Amino acid sequence: MSKKIDERTGLIQYFIPIDSKYYETSEEIHEIYYKMDRRERYLEERSAKNELSYEALEEAYYPVEMRMLDKQKTIEDIIMNDFMVEKMFEAISELPDKDKWVIEQIFINGKSVVELAKEIGQTRTTVQSRKTRALNKIKQLMIEKYNI
Repeated sequence: MSKKIDERTGLIQYFIPIDSKYYETSEEIHEIYYKMDRRERYLEERSAKNELSYEALEEAYYPVEMRMLDKQKTIEDIIMNDFMVEKMFEAISELPDKDKWVIEQIFINGKSVVELAKEIGQTRTTVQSRKTRALNKIKQLMIEKYNI
C-alpha cells in the first residue's frame, strides 16, 4: 500500500513503510523514497551478478571533491599552507582600512557582497569592486614581497 485514494476527499494519499508500518507522507517524499528503493534493489541485483564491486559503488557515490579533501597532507604541505596563510594576513594588513574591512567582513565574517552593501548603504557593484581591488592588491603584494 504505497498510495490510495481518500474516499472522502478523492485525493491521493501517499505512504512509505518504516519498520513494517506505513506512514502517510507528501507526494514528493513518496517519490524520492521509491526512487531510492528502486536504485538500491538495482544495485543489489548488479552486485549479486558480480557486475558491481564495492569500490565502484563507493566511487560512484563519493564525489571527487571529497576524495581530494581526504588525501593525506604531508608535513611540507602543512608548513607551506601555514606560511602562505601567514603571508596573506601580512598582505591584508597592508591594505587601506576600507579594503581591509571589506575583506574581513566577506572572508572572515562570512558576509555576502549583497549583505555588506545593504549594511553600509552602498551598491553591490561598489562593494564588489572594492573586494576585487583588495584581492588584486593582496595578490600583487604576495608576488612582489614573497615571490608567491
